[in-house]
This record gives sequence, C-alpha cells and structure tokens, in this order.
Amino acid sequence: MSSFPSHYRHQAYDAVVSTNELALQAGQRGEIGNLWITAREQTGGRGRRGRAWVSETGNLYSSLLLINPAPSAKVAQLPLVIATAAHRAVCNALPPNLRAQVSIKWPNDLLMEDRKISGILLEGSNRGNGDQIVVVGIGINCRTHPGQTDGLGAANLSEGGFDIDPDILFPLLAQQVDRQIGVWRQGAGFDDIRRDWLMRARGVGKPIVVRLPNEELHGHFEHLDDDGALVLLMDKGSRRKILAGEVFWPQC
Repeated sequence: MSSFPSHYRHQAYDAVVSTNELALQAGQRGEIGNLWITAREQTGGRGRRGRAWVSETGNLYSSLLLINPAPSAKVAQLPLVIATAAHRAVCNALPPNLRAQVSIKWPNDLLMEDRKISGILLEGSNRGNGDQIVVVGIGINCRTHPGQTDGLGAANLSEGGFDIDPDILFPLLAQQVDRQIGVWRQGAGFDDIRRDWLMRARGVGKPIVVRLPNEELHGHFEHLDDDGALVLLMDKGSRRKILAGEVFWPQC
C-alpha cells in the first residue's frame, strides 16, 4: 500500500455535487492549500468547456487545492505537469504488460488504446488579498465509464483485465502529483516536465486534426513550446501555436 504524502491533507466523501466546487469553496474560505478532496460519486461532476463528467461509483474523483502554485505566467504549464503525474500513477498501478497501452492526449487526457480513461480540469479564482486559488480536478475511470466523452470513445482500467480500487489508486496519484510538482518547481523545471510529457504522449510528430470553435486545422504535431502550447506544423509549411482545442487523428 502506497503512503499518502504527509504534507497534504485529505477529505473523503461518499457523494458530493463536485469535488472541484468543494475545493474552490475551501480556497475562498481561507484554506492554506495542499488539500485533496475525493468522493466515491459526484452528482454534478464537471469537464472541460462546461461538459458534464459522468461520475458513477467505482471510479476515482479527486480535486487538489493549491494556493499560489506558480507565477501567473507559468500556471498554464500545470495541466501538463498533472498529466504526467496521472500517467505515472496509472502505469505504476498497472501490470507491466498493460502500461504501453496508456498515453497522454494533448494537453492532459489519458487514453488506453486510444479511448479516454481520465480527464483533468483546472479551475481558479482569486482571494480578496490577491492570493491565487487553483483547483486541479482529476477523474480516472477505474471500473465504469460513459459511452463517449469529448468526441472519443471511453474506457476503464478494468477492461484491460486489471481491477483496481480507487482507494488504492488515489495514494499513488497523490504521490506522483507531489513528485511532478516538485520537478516543475513553479515553472523553473518545465523542460524536464516537457520531456517527460513528450515521452508519454500520443501523436507527436504525426498528422493530427485540431478542432477549434470556428475552424478545423490539419497538420503535424511538431512539439510543445515553453507554455505547453501545441505547435502545429501546417500542411503548407506554416506553424500555428494552439493554446486550446480538441486534438484528433485523421481517419485512414
């Protein structure tokens, strides 16, 4: 059994509306940060772009409250930091023969054989004294999953023939988040994070499709820049920096 990092606190619930919402409220009440909140079930789980995150029992639903985690210009790197931590945690939990099936989809989704098993949502606000509140929500499908999410098929870890209790997976996740935040060092160590992310990612150097609100772009996933943005080498040779969008792979 992995131990929970001693300099974090943990509040566990059976059912909540949203672990992210509870963490945001805790931040506004003056909590000092390094607070994990988990639940066995969410009745109003949130995904990116206002989507619902289906939150049945059997999966891991967690949120981490951070206060002033980095200078504002560096906070955009945090989704990639957390994605590497979640990937490490899942791979540490899986038998060696299943680990190669898990990859990161830009910026921070986890895939198992190209189906989504995990999503990460960052939300934030500011206190009256200027402190920055950042909440990192991490959901991992251990035993159940919705039919489709973010335009992708969904999966859960048990489908790979490996059953893991979310209560066992959570300390592994907390350890790896602590580790990767330490490597990141408020942005000073992002080069190490970027290398780690690129080793674990799906589609680097390959043709991709990026869907934006008003257009669809085709090109090759060239690399990540210093902000964690995706650099797309367009089919006609120009480059486009993508800060937000949905990545897909061309249909053969």
